[in-house]
Amino acid sequence: MSTNTSNKKRRVTQADVARRAGVSTAVVSATLNPNSATGVRVSQDTAKRVRAVMRELGYTPNPIAQSLARGKRNILGVFTYESVFPSERGNFFYPMLRGIEMQVSGAGYDLLLFTSAQTAEAPRQIFAGGSNRLGVADGAILLGQEPDSSELERLADEGFPFVTVGRRHSGRVELNWAAAGYAEATSEIVSHGHELGHRRIAYVGGATIREQQQDREAGFRSAMRRLGLDQGPDCCWHIDPETLDAACLESILSRRVTLILAETLKHAERLEDLLRDKGMYVPQDMSIAVLGTPLEDTKSILRWTRFEAPREEMGREAVRLLLAQLDGRLNGPAQTTLPCKFIPGDTLRPVTDGH
Repeated sequence: MSTNTSNKKRRVTQADVARRAGVSTAVVSATLNPNSATGVRVSQDTAKRVRAVMRELGYTPNPIAQSLARGKRNILGVFTYESVFPSERGNFFYPMLRGIEMQVSGAGYDLLLFTSAQTAEAPRQIFAGGSNRLGVADGAILLGQEPDSSELERLADEGFPFVTVGRRHSGRVELNWAAAGYAEATSEIVSHGHELGHRRIAYVGGATIREQQQDREAGFRSAMRRLGLDQGPDCCWHIDPETLDAACLESILSRRVTLILAETLKHAERLEDLLRDKGMYVPQDMSIAVLGTPLEDTKSILRWTRFEAPREEMGREAVRLLLAQLDGRLNGPAQTTLPCKFIPGDTLRPVTDGH
């Protein structure tokens, strides 16, 4: 995607920093790369002054220029916006990390995991302190539910090679990503329900709309149109599981719905509890399917009709795309969508006279 750069603020350079700090550009470069073989030695006081000027002017090192100066390091970074790095097997992102590690193995690169303390006031940041923390690597893979879009755009502006695991959208720049085919998987479940006789189908998703939620709902609406099923003004509800209540359920039931597509396991379990309060049961009185995998591993998901995102393969594909960037094999953005696996369960049954 082409962008208009005429209105962009001019990038602060090392020369700007040098002039303001009263030092040479060689001193600025040596401050940024103290282990370089330039022979320039910088005192602690001078380095402190130079870094203060960098913060004052908003200077951020150009990772590409630094890479050219220091040579290729053969390091790939992994950064997560999640509060806890996905090192536990039960974590939703753990299979992605495993796929990343397996694909990097044998590729001639080391893997560097970026972790940092996170507080409620200051979530994880790539540009904490004003500079790109990922710049020590040749490129990076980014994980997490809620990445900072401004940071992704800033990385793209700097020309830093990176790939996100999961589809990410920017209205200003094209991003590289390896994503699950949530739209196609949701559409498949609608079609499966239709084959079982369901004609009144509802979608219940969270109040926060991210790319993955957009994909699921797009797949739902597309399948409903293709099958000629009634969507109506109230076929989709956007509400968090904690605020799902009897009034919302009554609204769904008033449309004579026989199948609910629940965005998360928490939505599905909350709906089941509300149905039980009315003396209704899943799947005898209402079929429910879950659109994905819970963030935390739980055996309670096993009974639910659902689909499984190819999380390990997403990690592998992110590495392939990143290596293609580093090797110069990509002339433009690389965006890969991988198919999800439909998993039949006990919560979706054919429509009968009584259902």
